[in-house]
Amino acid sequence: MTDPTEVSLVAACRAVDPGPLADLTLELLRTWSPPGSETVMAERMAAALEAVGARVRLDAEFPGSPSVIAEMGTANGPTLQWHGHLDAIDVPHADPVREGDLLVGRGAADMKGPLAAMVGAADLLRRHDLPRHGRLLITFHGRHESGGNEPLHALIARGIHGDAVITGELGGGRELPVGGLGLTFWEVSVERPGMAIHETLADPGTLDPVEVGRLLHEALAGLRDRIAGRGGSSSGASLFVGRFTAGDYFNRSPNAATLQGTRRHDVDETLADVEAELRATIDEVALRSGTPITLEVTPIAEAFDVDPEAAIVRAMRGAHRDLFGNELRLVRGRVASNAVHFVQEAGIPAVAYGPDHATNHSDREVLPVAELARLAGGFALASARWFTEVARP
Repeated sequence: MTDPTEVSLVAACRAVDPGPLADLTLELLRTWSPPGSETVMAERMAAALEAVGARVRLDAEFPGSPSVIAEMGTANGPTLQWHGHLDAIDVPHADPVREGDLLVGRGAADMKGPLAAMVGAADLLRRHDLPRHGRLLITFHGRHESGGNEPLHALIARGIHGDAVITGELGGGRELPVGGLGLTFWEVSVERPGMAIHETLADPGTLDPVEVGRLLHEALAGLRDRIAGRGGSSSGASLFVGRFTAGDYFNRSPNAATLQGTRRHDVDETLADVEAELRATIDEVALRSGTPITLEVTPIAEAFDVDPEAAIVRAMRGAHRDLFGNELRLVRGRVASNAVHFVQEAGIPAVAYGPDHATNHSDREVLPVAELARLAGGFALASARWFTEVARP
């Protein structure tokens, strides 16, 4: 016999009005929240979740970056977790605005829109008296875009996590990331003693950080090409130089240069392998140029995979298919999401169900308003079906 609650929920998920969620998203976009300064965002999200019936508290372990912890349902039974991050990259953007069917602003897709959609999804479940045989845990953390994710690591270490997780990142309604590449942030710097000086005062023996930086870029580009030659283009493994800075004026000889970037690796490598290869590359330039060079490596995550037959994968794909008519293609993402931390640190399956990331971190970040309805409906129905499958009344 067809469950009337399921029938009613499906209809409600197909009929989500994105207007109120767009209003909330625009409000969130007007809240500047770079890594380490997410307090106002956390307080607003806590209030929004309380308004739809969640039991909410703020965790203040990290000053300036409180985490939001919200619950619905009962502690008797399995726990499904929804997760997102509160911060956006600390790069200027034009003032947030709604342009017809688009929301434009820093963090629109990454990921203030998805946070608002989770509020809508929670309201859908509440209006259908769900979950009845388990607990929904909703967590939001800060310091994500700086790469550290310290509040999230702390929450997981304290056991604040579910038995499965949906994060509001990536996919665009076409794909379901069930694995991803490992990620490393790196920074290389060279500095000569003394201050920057006028170009005419620099004798021929004066260390030129720009020239050493050029040699470093050349060596890193060579490593990039070797990675591609090892099959990186097919696996997604890569090295990327995103920043090369030196000097501050056209006729001043600078005393420092810095290069920064990322290194993404697949399961055939580890974070330790990545660091060793970077150090060998930089040490060769230091030896050749006779210049001390500093390398700082920030390991973010190893590569990971989720069982494609996990209950949360089946629930998410089935819910999306029934609501929107297309099959989510299972992929391994190149963009790092917080799913990896739950898989590797908590040992639980995590999938990413979010908007298209094509404009994330760009000069014009956008989110179609209709995506808010898709995300809210998808989160709600997938969650209800996960509880149905795994809960034991």
